[in-house]
Amino acid sequence: MITDIVRPNTVAEALRAKSMPGAAYLGGGTWLNAGGGPEPSILISLENLGLATIEVAEEGCTIGAAVSFQQLIDTAGVPGAVKAAARLTASRTLRNMQTVGGELGLCPADSALIPVLVALDAAVLLAGSRKPLPIGDFWVDKPDDLVLSVTIPEEGRTAAVRAVSRTSHSPRSLVVVAGAPGRNGGQACMVLSDCREECVVIREPELNRWPLPTREKIEEMVRAAFSPTADIHASAAYKRYVAAVLAADLLHGLAAGKVTA
Repeated sequence: MITDIVRPNTVAEALRAKSMPGAAYLGGGTWLNAGGGPEPSILISLENLGLATIEVAEEGCTIGAAVSFQQLIDTAGVPGAVKAAARLTASRTLRNMQTVGGELGLCPADSALIPVLVALDAAVLLAGSRKPLPIGDFWVDKPDDLVLSVTIPEEGRTAAVRAVSRTSHSPRSLVVVAGAPGRNGGQACMVLSDCREECVVIREPELNRWPLPTREKIEEMVRAAFSPTADIHASAAYKRYVAAVLAADLLHGLAAGKVTA
């Protein structure tokens, strides 16, 4: 039962409020309203902390934690793959509620945004930290700290994402992301999530060579590295097969300029 809502004006005030028993941060409220976990008694609203901004500069794109998925879609300069991941939340109502910080705070197993951020080498700034944490480390460690922002470096890198679900509003069974090297370097990669337990990042040197390995070779890489868990909608064998095909198609499409986010 909610007994109080706190509206801090600074990050320090928010951190102090979080130390109270039963306190939880409130962004868009998507996951808190969905239930499924311990019900908080105190909500800490982030509305006055100035975290709902997107800054696009030469060095990269910095996205505040309170930015909604719909803002990602509507804002010029946000990488196309990030917009595409946000669009995978099919309901505009939910996109207007769901925030980047909420997604990172919860780290849902079927997130499409987090694998895209991994492919783009994003970094997460946490309250109390001077140095951003690489998104890959954040994804593994899932620190219980207040997320302030996410920064995507401007390297000209491109990425594309595809997801498999029974319907547009069903939980996802598979998320596949491919990232291609940018103008200033970086590595090609494949990020594979079975939306359950298995999350794999593949960075092989041969993916950065031209010509790319054949689709068949890329599919072999994926099948060797990816051991997905079945769910009610898809068997493990189906997930592995589809992930391999999608990853190969996305990498070759990015290389040929025929695939967009």
